[in-house]
Amino acid sequence: MKTIVVAAALAALALGAGCASRKGFEREGFAFGCPVADADVDSMGDLIAAKVAPEGKRTNVVVTEMRCTISGERMKIEANLENDAGQIRRVAYKFRWIDTEGMRAADEESWKPVLMYEKSNHVVTAIAPNSKAVDFRLVYMGQD
Repeated sequence: MKTIVVAAALAALALGAGCASRKGFEREGFAFGCPVADADVDSMGDLIAAKVAPEGKRTNVVVTEMRCTISGERMKIEANLENDAGQIRRVAYKFRWIDTEGMRAADEESWKPVLMYEKSNHVVTAIAPNSKAVDFRLVYMGQD
């Protein structure tokens, strides 16, 4: 009886060790469903640092979460913007789409304005304009 328990424990340990190198169910080169290539992404904060590019005026509005999925041949992105200030903030955002060679996969998007009330969240979503877009950057700036 003891040998069966010991054998089962060793099998579970070996199985767990084989899966320890994978982060959940992520594919290689992805984190939270988003493409990260060779970037060292171990947390949501690392993903945001890799995918978000603030421009222009700085603001109290920050990206707090990001998730991606592939639907058909096109990528879909959801990002949560959070205004932690005690006053209304105006921001604008756009997505830059990148192809497999690191070049722009589509024409530059126009800025999309968002009015965020104090202590509020806003989810922005985007769908890649074509199947060539395999990566992205979320660009945003304050407009106050």
